[in-house]
Amino acid sequence: MATNRSRRAATAPPIQRRINVTTICFNEEAAPAGQFAVRVVCYAAASIQFWRLGAYRPHESDMEPFGATTTTFLVADPATLRSAAACRGALRGMLAALPHLRSLRLREDEWNAVVPEDVVPEIVGAAGRGSGFTFCFHMGVHRRVIHDERGLLMACKEWRLASTALGEKDCGVCLDGLERESAVQMTCCEHAFHRRCISEWISKATCPMCRRDVWRPALPEILELSFTGAPAQDMPDIE
Repeated sequence: MATNRSRRAATAPPIQRRINVTTICFNEEAAPAGQFAVRVVCYAAASIQFWRLGAYRPHESDMEPFGATTTTFLVADPATLRSAAACRGALRGMLAALPHLRSLRLREDEWNAVVPEDVVPEIVGAAGRGSGFTFCFHMGVHRRVIHDERGLLMACKEWRLASTALGEKDCGVCLDGLERESAVQMTCCEHAFHRRCISEWISKATCPMCRRDVWRPALPEILELSFTGAPAQDMPDIE
């Protein structure tokens, strides 16, 4: 029978992206007749989390807060706020203009997910019964990149014989020649290992030779892999 650990390894991608959106508060302010506006206070943050296979919680996380922005958008056509579909589209366009949210490099489907669904009926209801409002809401957006040992392994550099200044030719784990099979070089140092060998150690997030931290030096590569997609070649199973 397959264990929970092996099922997760077989089904969950090595690197995942998740968007969490929270509406903190919402209120309406009276405006001159016929005038509508939307004022958004948006708190944005991004984090990368290392979640070991089979673990109940992340091992490490690195958070980057982008702070908050306050932006007021004038609504030229009030009809765009008087139906759910139109209001949702208008809010999506407004949020896409916020610099902090643009810095999160959201995908098309993630932009749709950023629109706070609980705000839409509030705006539609008020826009339908009144002749002028400024709709004010505070929201938080947290983009999470979550990876496991396989993602950490993909962030390592491919080893090439001419790429190491130390002239290292043997795997630091099995001591066999590196040129005989797929090998990688640690992001934190010059040490190199066969993929199959280092896959048994990589959950410790350190180099087996010098014990330097592998995780933090790999963060830029893991982040980029989460945007561009990760190569699947020569990826060993991690048990």
